[in-house]
Amino acid sequence: MTTNITLKKIKTPHKVFILLLVSFFAGCDTSPHTKDLSHINLEMNSLRFEQELFQSNSVSEILKLKETHPHFYDVYTSTIIGPNVFTPGGNDTDLAVEVYKYIAHKDMDSLYSIVQGSFNDFSTYENELQQAAKYINFYFPNEKIENVTTFISTFQYGSIFDQEKKSFGVGLDMYLGSDFEVYTMLNPEHFPMYRIAKFEPYRIAPNCVQTFMDYKIPNPNTTTFIEQAVHEGKKLYLLDLLLPEYHDSLKINYLGGQIEWAEANEENIWTFLVEEEMIFNSDKNKYQKHFFNESPFTSPFGNESSPRIGLWVGWQIIRSYMKNHPDVDIHELLNNDDLVGIFRASGYRP
Repeated sequence: MTTNITLKKIKTPHKVFILLLVSFFAGCDTSPHTKDLSHINLEMNSLRFEQELFQSNSVSEILKLKETHPHFYDVYTSTIIGPNVFTPGGNDTDLAVEVYKYIAHKDMDSLYSIVQGSFNDFSTYENELQQAAKYINFYFPNEKIENVTTFISTFQYGSIFDQEKKSFGVGLDMYLGSDFEVYTMLNPEHFPMYRIAKFEPYRIAPNCVQTFMDYKIPNPNTTTFIEQAVHEGKKLYLLDLLLPEYHDSLKINYLGGQIEWAEANEENIWTFLVEEEMIFNSDKNKYQKHFFNESPFTSPFGNESSPRIGLWVGWQIIRSYMKNHPDVDIHELLNNDDLVGIFRASGYRP
């Protein structure tokens, strides 16, 4: 089965911080990207799929879910929990039997209870997603997102964007808080502490918008550090527009203090990149690993540094470019494939 969904995944083997939330959501000043959205008529509707699934008491009720929610049922069973319920050569009933076994397992039943204790009322996040969807519709009138589906992924997917149905999806078990002790019992190779620190519910809306962004700006065939940086900068600048009320930390998925480190060291970062001849470096194994891959810090700058600093540099380049070219709108920016040309025209020199 082929599905057009964009996902934020944390891999696990299948054989299958206390922060002031106000400071995380907005700075002291109103964003210049804040818009009047009063003319956009859009309502977000939630499908609590995990509730309907875990309240099923028989295989026949599981099969009824396939009838009532055929598209998401197929996405859920084939992709989200596919390795847990895979039935080679099986029919719909065989699959439903495996799904029923999955929800009837005592550990899954316990996880469902914990999730409902935290997210029985999903209205806060529904409202945040509705506001984000209005911004998406403001900039992309053909993209009207009015649905979000919640589910339990067995610690696989935090958020998805379903391109076919134009809807968000939220794996609630990935947002139970950094102090949820089960996370620390999972494979530390896939669940290091710096990732667990991000499993907070206030990241639901930003993460969902990031999956939309990944769909809207697919990865190009970049060959140098600067091309990769500018590409990533485009994506983060789009989040500036779609999440104007959120702190930069949530757009780039940083922890507290990491944006501040990057800002305080901006000149030193750029000097290092220039002196080490990294700007036009084409050794992808080198620049991808050190400056773009997920990690707790950027290794050339030590373990007190912010991670994935190449993304942050690209973001500042695009911000500089758009500031110096106010006649360029977001669609022109996204359609401009001359990544090096954008860098040269940005005037970025910290």
